[in-house]
Amino acid sequence: MRGLTLIEILLIVGILAILLILTIPVGLDFYRSQQLNSHTQGIIQTLRRAQLKAMSIEDDSNFGVYLTNDNYILFKGSSFNEPRDTQFDEIFDLPGIITVSGISEIVFSKFEGIPESLVYCEGTCIPCSDFLDRKACLEQDGCNWISKDKVCVGGCTSCENFLDQVSCQTQAGCVWTGP
Repeated sequence: MRGLTLIEILLIVGILAILLILTIPVGLDFYRSQQLNSHTQGIIQTLRRAQLKAMSIEDDSNFGVYLTNDNYILFKGSSFNEPRDTQFDEIFDLPGIITVSGISEIVFSKFEGIPESLVYCEGTCIPCSDFLDRKACLEQDGCNWISKDKVCVGGCTSCENFLDQVSCQTQAGCVWTGP
């Protein structure tokens, strides 16, 4: 009788384990890439739908898309945060592996379908070391005042990370752009 010895079986199991360890990261990267591509296309299609609804003057209203880390929402109205009829909201979920940053709301004007309310924070954050007094230093996100040395240290937060007008305008070097 001819069969496999214990050493041969262990060698085969070891080779299969090594192959498995090498292929899992590649498979996960492929999965993440496919998720990103799929949801990117979904967001683009939703933006086009909002634009077409606005251009066709559906319900005599503007339409827009609101983006969060959990989902994106096609809505009817001039702003997601203003009073609107939520029965027209179309909500699309995003997986946890996707993080949304930057512009959170795009609204298209009726008739032309032009994005009318691209609001965002832009500019160049001022390095913490440029602040020479305690008050100005502590007003900046990411900066800390060292009283003993009378110096401001830390890393300034990039302007693009601020998603609301108030926090954007309190950061030196950042400007809120939009209506």
